[in-house]
Amino acid sequence: MAARLAQAGVDDFLILEKADDVGGTWRDNRYPGCACDVPSRLYSLSFAPKADWSRDYAPAGEIWDYLRDCVERFGLRSRIVFGAEVTEATWKRGRWEVLAADGREWTAGALVLGVGGLHVPRRPDLPGLGSFAGRVLHTADWPEDDHLSGVRVGVVGTGASAVQLVPSLADRVGALEVFQRTPSWILPRDDRPWSRARQQSYARMPLLGRLARWRTYVRLETRVLGFGRLDRARRLVQEQALARLAEAVPDPATREALTPHYALGCKRVLLSDDYWPTFARPDVALVTAPIDRVEPWGVVTEDGEHHELDALVFATGFDVRGSFDRVRITGLRGRTLADEWASSRSTHLGIEVAGFPELYLLLGPNTALGHNSVLVMIEAAIEHILKALHRADEEGPHVVTRSAQARFGRWVRQRTRHTVWGSGCQSWYLDERGRNVAIWPASSIRYRVATRRLRARSYERVTEDGPVRSMTGPTRVD
Repeated sequence: MAARLAQAGVDDFLILEKADDVGGTWRDNRYPGCACDVPSRLYSLSFAPKADWSRDYAPAGEIWDYLRDCVERFGLRSRIVFGAEVTEATWKRGRWEVLAADGREWTAGALVLGVGGLHVPRRPDLPGLGSFAGRVLHTADWPEDDHLSGVRVGVVGTGASAVQLVPSLADRVGALEVFQRTPSWILPRDDRPWSRARQQSYARMPLLGRLARWRTYVRLETRVLGFGRLDRARRLVQEQALARLAEAVPDPATREALTPHYALGCKRVLLSDDYWPTFARPDVALVTAPIDRVEPWGVVTEDGEHHELDALVFATGFDVRGSFDRVRITGLRGRTLADEWASSRSTHLGIEVAGFPELYLLLGPNTALGHNSVLVMIEAAIEHILKALHRADEEGPHVVTRSAQARFGRWVRQRTRHTVWGSGCQSWYLDERGRNVAIWPASSIRYRVATRRLRARSYERVTEDGPVRSMTGPTRVD
């Protein structure tokens, strides 16, 4: 967002960052095996290409280096206020008043929340966990030295982090037990290193890199068809995945436990070449019985079995609401974002919220993807926000209407019914009522089209007294 503001000639902006460095996910997640599950060439900014990725799927440290390089490339270091943990933001007298935990304050005509949708770790509240005498770790808070070599380790969770962590740990721990609640669909990653010649050709001929990026985007974008009405394609991919599982795990009981019994894509599809084969090792065990309690030197599952462990690792993901809930956002008439989202996480395009003028979300509700790079969605949202900021400069602050927000909500619900995400299985894509609050249930191309224009009927001008329906003509910025 800041890079595009700088490119657009906007000079008056700041980034408020609660940590002491940039990087977000790729600064905080340092567990063994941590890497991106989107191809490197597509998990990067379209306007800031990198010619020398080390491999098809970059490891976490390399992505962190790339983000820090972008800060320098676009001259953003002086724009960042580090150690600024924002706790409150209030719309007053036509501006946002922003407060940090240490008492510092700022005011701004517009506020962009780039706090991330998956930031606050979700830690299970297991009976007796406080009595455990060994190490307790979470993938989102990994120490520099984990002291796990040669010890008995239990990993709780089998999602995206666990799929990367488990094979990396298996080679150096004494014994590994993986506690699984629900098996995951896993597709091949086919990760390959980039040769020096390939890196040099992309550096000398940037067009080659752009063509490779476009080819990767189109290949991933076609996957959305299988998550919609083209279920025959999805079933074919499922059959291929199960054939790979049968080849990787010879034990029939373990193989059955690893077999998903829900539609591929209903939960997040994972990529790995070595996760399933790890369970063919004699020192790795899969446990499907739920954990009943934790004791000082292990856990007891509901089938009464005691599992002796020296360390517990939680690969249990994140609270999808946590990032937005940790900041008190107050809009028109004293209504907070928590109030607005008490019954439903309603937005317009996942970017704007009725009642909150000149407030914009990046990676907001219903903008995650199950088939392609979320960077495509973020960039589309950024271009939408740039148009809105230009409109505010010309006409004053605006707010999205409740009718526009309701139309978008109805479309999401209707569209989700015809996709795998509405097929009935439980995942973090859905809220407690089973409603899709995370996934954009269509192609990313459709999102780019939907966010390309600001439609006059979807917005109202705002004065100090509240919204005023604009009657001066269409608000359209192309």
